[in-house]
Amino acid sequence: MKTGPAPCSSAEKIRRVFSPPGPFPPWGHFGEGTERKSAVLVPFFPTEEGASLLFLRRSPLLAHHAGEICFPGGMREEGDETPLATALRETEEETAIPSSAVEPLRLLPVEHSVVTSIAVFPVAGIITGTPPETILLSAGEIDEFYFAPVDSFPPLPEREEVLLKDVPHIYPVYSLDNGWRIWGVTARILEKVLRLLRREESPWHS
Repeated sequence: MKTGPAPCSSAEKIRRVFSPPGPFPPWGHFGEGTERKSAVLVPFFPTEEGASLLFLRRSPLLAHHAGEICFPGGMREEGDETPLATALRETEEETAIPSSAVEPLRLLPVEHSVVTSIAVFPVAGIITGTPPETILLSAGEIDEFYFAPVDSFPPLPEREEVLLKDVPHIYPVYSLDNGWRIWGVTARILEKVLRLLRREESPWHS
């Protein structure tokens, strides 16, 4: 992975960019529509050298999204009051990272999966008190995890054209140092997050 201009990925910088924290409206705020709804956590792990992002690789045995690289998260379930609640629950199920270890920052713009007709609601958060060795992956669902330093991503991603339902779509693509390739919804979320960090200020400031 080529190193671009450092976005200064300290916890302080991340908090500033995604401030003020929240809001986290209930699922009902977004209406029902025709798409199913899901939420993912964009998990920043701060260190003295800068923050890293946690990525998961889904099991190759899954019926859907087999082997794909993703953020922790999944489908909305009954009892989930907000996208934040869904993201925290799914993160704990997939990685054993407790919700108490997550400092929620902000709900990011929704992304839409063309292939599965799912609306994906990303939630940015900082993880503290959870060393990598305590991560316990959900057997049969997630087969590996990887930490990618935020400052190691290039200024611009690669671009690939994919034909979906006979319609061409241009996707960003990121290649990690371990050989993983991030594309699709996860890459679009990642691209927006990196852009926000490199703007030096929060777009939500009045």
